[in-house]
Amino acid sequence: MLDGFFNRMYYGDPRKPDLKNENVKANRFKLFFTVLQVRFWQMIQLNLIYSVFWIPTIYLYFVLVTAVDNMKPEEFVAIIPTMLLILIPCLTIAGPATAGVSYVLRKWANDEHAWVWSDFKDALKENWKQGLMMMLLNGIFIFLFYTNIQFYSEMADKHGSLIYLTLMYFMIMLALLLGMMNMLIFPMIVTYRLKLRQIIKNAFILTMIKLPIAFLVFLLVTALLVLTSSFFLGIPLVVIGFTITGLITASYANWLFDKYINNRPASAAKEDK
Repeated sequence: MLDGFFNRMYYGDPRKPDLKNENVKANRFKLFFTVLQVRFWQMIQLNLIYSVFWIPTIYLYFVLVTAVDNMKPEEFVAIIPTMLLILIPCLTIAGPATAGVSYVLRKWANDEHAWVWSDFKDALKENWKQGLMMMLLNGIFIFLFYTNIQFYSEMADKHGSLIYLTLMYFMIMLALLLGMMNMLIFPMIVTYRLKLRQIIKNAFILTMIKLPIAFLVFLLVTALLVLTSSFFLGIPLVVIGFTITGLITASYANWLFDKYINNRPASAAKEDK
């Protein structure tokens, strides 16, 4: 009995048949739940590996949560910019690992085989530069978005100016747009041989093309991340939260890539290892 359990944990459930290749594109929704059943234990393994790279960010998060209870509101607001500056290197550490996880989840979401550790490690090594740079940019943008939103909000309250209020909402929209683009950026990094600026440009275009769907997927992923990080000291996030949301974004990305990129004759797709 235990042998069967550990075999399913490592290889997946052999009783769950793979979907046929010709049916994958037409059954993305069904495929998601099939993969979730077959790869559940492997997703836990991958999540635990990935969580190691998020330890600095998770620690910073709990420092902030603790500070809320021990500080006055104005004192807490005053330390947020410093915390966001510290967040930049914390996110950067997770960048290469995010590329590794994105590769494995993209393969699984396409009903293709991928080893938890070896494929994660290989994809991390191949894409670490772009993964690191993208997370560094994310950290910088988060800091800039927050400081600008805070500044425009204070100016709008102080002067009652519609211009400052408009600028504040514009920055919020840009922050949301970057979040939605990130759902495509890392799957694109591990799928196509493109420069980072091309990847960001393509992620922007694809996000705008399917903006309502992108927004709904982003809301779902954000809600799941918040929920899994809020219960039992964030243990659900460390155990399965990252890969559940990653599988959602990988399925969404694969659907977009099939619809707008993979059917083109000149494809820059990376060769599978």
